[in-house]
Amino acid sequence: MDEKSRLRQFWLRVLLTVGMLWGTMPLITLPLLTRGPNDTAFDLLAAIFNSLTVLPACALAFWHRRVACIWLTVNAAIVLSAALTWMGRTKSFDLVSAAGYAGSVAIAACLDFMEIKRWPGALER
Repeated sequence: MDEKSRLRQFWLRVLLTVGMLWGTMPLITLPLLTRGPNDTAFDLLAAIFNSLTVLPACALAFWHRRVACIWLTVNAAIVLSAALTWMGRTKSFDLVSAAGYAGSVAIAACLDFMEIKRWPGALER
């Protein structure tokens, strides 16, 4: 493996580790999940799905990156649509929720980019 491939593999591992750490936060706070009176069932479902998705998908990406990319992309689409419909319905902007959702979407986008560019796998030699 040349130096460029080794560096790409390093950054993939960093992304997956950050994704696992990022996914731990909503997973731990899932029992404390309280939403406002303006939330719909879809908003609550998106928050629960996001909480249960990021950590396992990033762990799975070490072995099966393509499956994890699909899983995280579906999660990002659900989370983004829930956030946009909530903002459109309430005409307000919640910075904390937006940051949490933006992190999930950014992890999915970065992993998709690495898969499209065919970067080496996280555990390849």
